[in-house]
Amino acid sequence: MLTVQLENAGFYKISWPTQVEAGTTFIRPGMRESVRVFVPQDSSEVEVYAGALREGRLVYQGPASAASQLALLALPNN
Repeated sequence: MLTVQLENAGFYKISWPTQVEAGTTFIRPGMRESVRVFVPQDSSEVEVYAGALREGRLVYQGPASAASQLALLALPNN
């Protein structure tokens, strides 16, 4: 379900060449910075990063169900 919500918000899946933890990474480039969401395999938690693609800062880590602010990522100015 989270995958569909992210895709509807303009995110797309990317593949990291050396991803250590199993899961899926989504990215949405922005004019000022990118937003990256990592959804670990077999986990209900997510990690959300903002900034440069590789050196983004962690802005949220925790249960996806508690991340009500994830809907705000769909806004074009975020």
